[in-house]
Amino acid sequence: MNGDTANRKVLCDMAQCAFEVVDRLLSRDQLFARDLRSPTATSRQVYREECITVEMATTLRERFPDHVEITLFTTQEETQNGADWYWRVERGSNAIHAQVQAKRIRRGQFEQTDNEGRVHIDGHQLNNLLNGVQNAADRIPGLQAWLATYARYAATTPCGERDLLLCPRHRHEMTCADRTPSLWIAQAQDFRHGNSSSWTVQEVVERSVRLDCILPCMDGPEVSDGPAKKGFMLSAGLLPYQACVARIRSDAGLRATFEGAMRIAV
Repeated sequence: MNGDTANRKVLCDMAQCAFEVVDRLLSRDQLFARDLRSPTATSRQVYREECITVEMATTLRERFPDHVEITLFTTQEETQNGADWYWRVERGSNAIHAQVQAKRIRRGQFEQTDNEGRVHIDGHQLNNLLNGVQNAADRIPGLQAWLATYARYAATTPCGERDLLLCPRHRHEMTCADRTPSLWIAQAQDFRHGNSSSWTVQEVVERSVRLDCILPCMDGPEVSDGPAKKGFMLSAGLLPYQACVARIRSDAGLRATFEGAMRIAV
């Protein structure tokens, strides 16, 4: 395989690994919530967003040590509720980075499928995310605001191909793992003017891009299709990962906002 094709395969494998982790936790949650929750509990979930994010990030680090780096900023005692992550994707000298707020499917009944569940997006938290990114622009230029949703949903790709190897942007040697997408990335501002805090999975997916499209298929600003349709483009000239981490660590406000950082690079 040539370098670019090999990189797309690695990125595709990482996306499929993330799907595997999320699917396992949501399946376990779906199976055991009735037994683990008390009869009077209103929640039908076991794993919080923070748990899923840490498990996914550490598994990626374990399986792809040459391509994934993780940094934690706070101890468990210091972590604030709903703390976001700094995510960064690099391909060669270009990159994209974001402050990421994770959401997960919420079930109204035990054993309910993800398709039947809802995604709760709190307007106050969303505004804090968007305002925080804007305020951090001078310290971490080019930072975006993303919502990462953990929900299993069999939607097609932006290019419309069901077989990803037929997509010229995604194509690589060897087939992709056949997993239902369970991690969706969206630009946070696309949810700012919603009429409700409770969204169907379909409504979230329509505003999002599958992780197995973002990682292998994302390109520079000269490309207008693929993930670029929803604002996901690699840029030149961003601060290096370690410089961004150092700025987060040295700023009390940023340090309280971020729970950790993850870098994916090929």
